Amino acid sequence: MANTTNFNWETPDDTDLVKDGAAAIRTLGNSIDTSFVDLKGGTTGQILSKASNTDLDYTWITNDVGDITNVGVTAPITGGGSSGSVTIGIDDGTTTQKGAVQLEDSTSSTSTTKAATPNSVKTAYDLANAAIPKSLVDAAGDLIYATADNTVARLALGTAGKVLTVNSGATAPEWATPASSSGPVARAYRATTDQNIGQNTFTKVELNAEDFDTDNCYDPTTNYRFTPNKAGKYLVTVNASYDSAGRSIWAVYKNGTAFQRVIHTIDGYGAPIIGGACMVDMNGTTDYLEIYALMVDAGTRAILNSSSTGTSATFSFVRS
Repeated sequence: MANTTNFNWETPDDTDLVKDGAAAIRTLGNSIDTSFVDLKGGTTGQILSKASNTDLDYTWITNDVGDITNVGVTAPITGGGSSGSVTIGIDDGTTTQKGAVQLEDSTSSTSTTKAATPNSVKTAYDLANAAIPKSLVDAAGDLIYATADNTVARLALGTAGKVLTVNSGATAPEWATPASSSGPVARAYRATTDQNIGQNTFTKVELNAEDFDTDNCYDPTTNYRFTPNKAGKYLVTVNASYDSAGRSIWAVYKNGTAFQRVIHTIDGYGAPIIGGACMVDMNGTTDYLEIYALMVDAGTRAILNSSSTGTSATFSFVRS
């Protein structure tokens, strides 16, 4: 007997006798009936579904999906339709519309079409958390300074004329009134009695009164010296009036040593009124100035005081 190719159903051979045909047809029919038995039955609306991978193994099921008559979409979904091959897509997201975006881990990107990941948001948060908050300042001109490692504080704007300096403990900045940039200025003179100046030996001129002394830098009672409290270049002027003519030399002494001669008078011109000046660089702490004088060849002569003639020896200082 021959068999069918796909289902191996038995069929008569070409050489079989006619008397065997009925039996062969019956055998074939039984095979077909058995193979398609799963197609039997079912109810209205059911559909066939494969029960297994076995050939012709079916079962009847109710179609619970329903008929699709249309695929509708709204932005940012694209495509859809009610016939033909239906495709679905999605628009790219932008700053003006919803859509699909690509994630990005950067904290410095300027993209307007990509979205930040939680990692980049956390990184940005950590950077912001470590920054100085703008709420620390509350007025124009406020300054921020460190009080310790990773700790800052606010210094309010100082008032007009104040300067920024360091406090006495050298721990923080502060506003302070600036020290005067002018002065000191002083003018000393000889009061009450004359002072004799000997011949050939320099004698310190003792100017024992003051017209003014802005910073109390001149000593009119003991050392008769000027000790400025600010460093700088000082203009020193000297004036004197003798009781009689004589050749005289006056000199400015710095720190006990002759610095510069400022007056050199010539004998024979009556009782002279003399004057001279020089510039001296002072350190503002330990440097001091004094005036010395001597008579060269006329013996002792007296420096007049202010009450004698109204004209006295003077010693003036001003910081340039």
